[in-house]
Amino acid sequence: MNINKDAIYLNEANHLKGNEIFCGISPINEHYPLHFHEFYEIELAFEGEGFDILNGTKHDINTDVVYLLHPTDYHEITATKPLKLYNIAFTNTVVDNQIIRDFLEYDDGLVVKLTPHKLYEVRMTIKLMIDLYEGNRSNKNQILVHLLNALLLLIVGSKSKNCITNDDSHTDVLKYINLNFAKNPSLQQLSEYCGYQRNYFCEFFKKNTGFTYKEYLTSVKINYSKKLLKITSKSINTIAFECGFNSASNFIREFKNKTNITPKQYRKLYLASTAK
Repeated sequence: MNINKDAIYLNEANHLKGNEIFCGISPINEHYPLHFHEFYEIELAFEGEGFDILNGTKHDINTDVVYLLHPTDYHEITATKPLKLYNIAFTNTVVDNQIIRDFLEYDDGLVVKLTPHKLYEVRMTIKLMIDLYEGNRSNKNQILVHLLNALLLLIVGSKSKNCITNDDSHTDVLKYINLNFAKNPSLQQLSEYCGYQRNYFCEFFKKNTGFTYKEYLTSVKINYSKKLLKITSKSINTIAFECGFNSASNFIREFKNKTNITPKQYRKLYLASTAK
């Protein structure tokens, strides 16, 4: 597998065009290059064949498999027969907190094979959303939000691994960290974001995640660095700073603490596994 130095960045302004939800159909005749975006995305093929390389892992594109992607996921699509995909893009502001909380438990995007009955429900919901999106109904945005949350519930379900509370503050702060980890938000910033005193925030965070803030932040950084190591040919030094580490040596030390190997060894093992 060839790894690429750069990936296309899709921002909300260009893709969502000022909306919180976009619904449409995406045709791919040959190849859609490696990209990532600052919004969430649902993709479901209804015509054609191909494969999606998601965070370095190849997945066949079938008409009964739905993809749910994080803002930090890297992927590219190759059509072996011209593809048509249902595409739903959205910001986290329109999603129920419980669903986002469940989804944040997964480091990579979700690839879900649907049962025939579930596939029918998902397709019908997406078709209805696209019809509404393209229409002129006065309250279509409100209906789209409800349909989107129903769709996500069908796909994600209740799969949370370690969620302890339904407190919205817990979900809000996890969303904030996952979108801003490279900026290294301080404990004081997060405490103020949640409206808590710093000491109480530390107790609150540990109780609801099982980790200290530093442990969780480092884990998010390391998980993102793994994607960059697999998908790009960027240097270790560049990846370190893009993930929010203050030096390459600090990045290497933290990476080895988490994985027992260095970033360079991790990339080498990944490339060897894909060459087989």
